Amino acid sequence: MNGHTRDHDDPNDPMIRRAATVGHRMAIGPGEPALSEWEAAGLELPDEIAMMRYRLNRTVQQLTDAGVDGIVLFDPMNVMYVTYAPNMQVWLLHNQARYAFVGADGTLILFDYPDCEFLSSHNPFVSEVRPAQTFTWFLAGADLEERAKGFAQEISDLARTFGSGSQRIALDSSTTLGITALQDQGLTLVEGTQIMEEARKIKGPDEIRAMRCSIEATFVSCQKMFEAMKPGMTENRLWGVLWAEMLARHGEWMECRLLAAGERTNPWFQECSASVIRNGDVVAFDTDLVGAYGMMADISRTWVAGDAPPTPEARHAHNLALEQIRHNTELFQPGLSFHDLVHQAWYPPVTEYRHYSVLAHGVGQCDEYPSIPFRESWKASGYDGVLESGMVLTVEAYVGARSGGQGVKLENQILITENGCENLTPWTLDLEYFEKLAV
Repeated sequence: MNGHTRDHDDPNDPMIRRAATVGHRMAIGPGEPALSEWEAAGLELPDEIAMMRYRLNRTVQQLTDAGVDGIVLFDPMNVMYVTYAPNMQVWLLHNQARYAFVGADGTLILFDYPDCEFLSSHNPFVSEVRPAQTFTWFLAGADLEERAKGFAQEISDLARTFGSGSQRIALDSSTTLGITALQDQGLTLVEGTQIMEEARKIKGPDEIRAMRCSIEATFVSCQKMFEAMKPGMTENRLWGVLWAEMLARHGEWMECRLLAAGERTNPWFQECSASVIRNGDVVAFDTDLVGAYGMMADISRTWVAGDAPPTPEARHAHNLALEQIRHNTELFQPGLSFHDLVHQAWYPPVTEYRHYSVLAHGVGQCDEYPSIPFRESWKASGYDGVLESGMVLTVEAYVGARSGGQGVKLENQILITENGCENLTPWTLDLEYFEKLAV
């Protein structure tokens, strides 16, 4: 796979036209079993055109507030946000062969991988699709400096055409060569990640509808995994069940391999392996799941495998994690500052128990702003802000005794509303069973 220039397909070719319309995976949609399951759950499907419009408007408003001529986006999550056109997103995390430009006037130009122009045809707000000018060593070799210069000249022209004349351009990420090439064009670069995180922070109505569908698909997938879990299978095998069920329900990928059983649950962040699950082991996992419509469902549960009871240490850790989730969830109210949230939170003593890296974090297409640390980390890594209606966050808890024993991971996804918060994942947090809670 590379980004070399070659002859482009004719957009009028019948095969290309089909791939751009009825054959497009975004046009085909989630399909079964997702649609029937969502209907049974009483869910309303998102208006995807309205969602595209909302996201572009949010982005343009942030560009206006920042006083820039436009923004160049390489991060695939940001490209997906403004274009709603997925294309090799994981591969593009380490190959800058696709990027987008959004002008201050709302012009949206996608620079796509060769012969992939049809992949954004479903979005009426994409003004133009051009071939990406690649300038990494893998894709450009000895020509990288000349290609970077061509890239920067093209962006400079766009800034003059669709901006306000400030010669200020936001950029979310690039190589050193890409940055210096833009500066050589006389452009002043502005931090673009902040702009996009602020744009993505408040979810629109159709984003919430899309997220509810993604979460329902995740619940069913987790239920299938719970039913499949048994002593004697490996962690990898069990994790594979969740992957298969997630993909069958219009999911994209999971960002981590966070499933562990027994002694491997403490400390946390041990990735799933060929280790065999034993009778009475707790099995803890964190989905980190980019699901249907590209919306994340980030939940954690801990279950006990087989018919043997969990150890007393695991039961105690579970009780503490439950208390942490329940107490801290009640704090999430619109208008509360991050500082006050951190300093009102409850969790077991850090001297006696290992914890997760944060108390909570934002979530949308993936982990997003803000990151809410523990009190002990506030001075080193905390920053202030305010909870706002329309933000979605996950409330985290991991408890593992420093003296030993099995650990427990729990996590719910919540929506900040005008009057408080809504638990978007109202499912049992128990060790022995997994089902929806009565709402």
